[in-house]
Amino acid sequence: MSYYESKHSTTGSIYLWIQGHYGYANIMIGLFIAFWAKLFFKKYGFNLFEIVILLCFILGMTMLIYTVFAIAEGLTHTSVMVQASIVAMLYSVWAIGQFFDPNKITAYLKALSVYILGYLSFTVAVFIIGLLIDLIFMKN
Repeated sequence: MSYYESKHSTTGSIYLWIQGHYGYANIMIGLFIAFWAKLFFKKYGFNLFEIVILLCFILGMTMLIYTVFAIAEGLTHTSVMVQASIVAMLYSVWAIGQFFDPNKITAYLKALSVYILGYLSFTVAVFIIGLLIDLIFMKN
């Protein structure tokens, strides 16, 4: 995730922090994904904490995927981070689908929805928090 802005804002500062602390940001993103997974896969009976542990493992593996691609990028001097993002997303969707129901294609479609909704809701939350902080401190 990269973010650039021409005017300083709290949202921009938060996104810059996310860029510099992606490990911590992954844990927060995992909470959002877990929320959606709990909603989409509620019939399987896993509690939120079990899903968070699953996502900590999956997101840790995606960090390893990014590491391998970063090493390849450093050695070859070609940009492969877009491909790394695709592989990481595919792995995450596959792993979530495998956890809940590996024999149903709908589990993988739900996993894709969960992943996308988790990232989108995290992004919206960051934007709203940054906007609210800016609005509160602009009035004072």
